[in-house]
Amino acid sequence: MISLELARQLHEAGLTWQPAERDLFALPGRDMDEQIFVVSPLPALVQRVNGYPVVAFQASAEWALDYVMLVDALWLPSEAQLREQIAVRLEAGSPLRLEQTASGYRCTVSLAGAPRAFEGVSASNAYGQALLALLVHEASAA
Repeated sequence: MISLELARQLHEAGLTWQPAERDLFALPGRDMDEQIFVVSPLPALVQRVNGYPVVAFQASAEWALDYVMLVDALWLPSEAQLREQIAVRLEAGSPLRLEQTASGYRCTVSLAGAPRAFEGVSASNAYGQALLALLVHEASAA
């Protein structure tokens, strides 16, 4: 999973989110930065009741949020979603390559007609860095 900081940079660079089931998101600036939420039609939580682990359905009234505005949520795209976002921004026939390195992963894409490599500790991170560069390039070309 990418960091909140990289997700914030992607958002600020123009990445838009159309929420779908199983998408991950965070609510930064609400003292819940470490809490990751999942879009789900039926919340199921692992909790303890009388010391025993249970799967509880729905949320506890003590901490439940009625709703948050989508603009306040920060999408944490998955590796597949990042790769998909890169693919739609590449010119037809442009390479998109991911390889494992000694320190993590390298994503190589064509940016302004030249190959560019982006490193990350995870595949998601490498894809995220590449997508960020593509978004910044799109914004500067517009």
